[in-house]
Amino acid sequence: MGVCVFVASGLNFDVDGYLPKSPFKAMRVFRKGHIPPKDNPQHQPRPDSGFVVMVAQSPEPGLSHEIPEAFKFLLKNEQEILRLKNLGVDNSLFDFGVEHQGMIQQSEYLPPELIIALGRFGMGLIFSTVQLPKG
Repeated sequence: MGVCVFVASGLNFDVDGYLPKSPFKAMRVFRKGHIPPKDNPQHQPRPDSGFVVMVAQSPEPGLSHEIPEAFKFLLKNEQEILRLKNLGVDNSLFDFGVEHQGMIQQSEYLPPELIIALGRFGMGLIFSTVQLPKG
C-alpha cells in the first residue's frame, strides 16, 4: 500500500478561516493549542494550525502511483500553495507512506522533477513506513 498526503501548517495560520474558501478538501484539521492524543505522552499543545489533504492512495506496494499524482497535485495547485505562504503557512510538505514489506531493504525513487518542484515551493518531504496487521 502507498499513500501521499499534503500537509500545510503555520504558527499564525487561520486554518478555520482558510478552509471554507479553499480548493483543498481536508481529511484532517489541527489547531494551535489543541492537545493531540497520539504520540504525545507529555500532553503538549500544538504550536501550529493546519490541515492534511489526501493526494494519492493505492493498494499497490511502493509509490509508483503516488509520485506522479504528487507531481500533478503540485502543478494543479501551484498558485494556491504559493498563496498559503502569504496566509501564515510556514511549513508545507508531502508525506509519502508505504507499507513495510518485511524486506531487508526497501527503496523508492524520486524523480528530479519532483525534487526540484518541492524545492521551488519550499516544501519538505517525509517518508513514513507502517506495518499493517496481517489477517
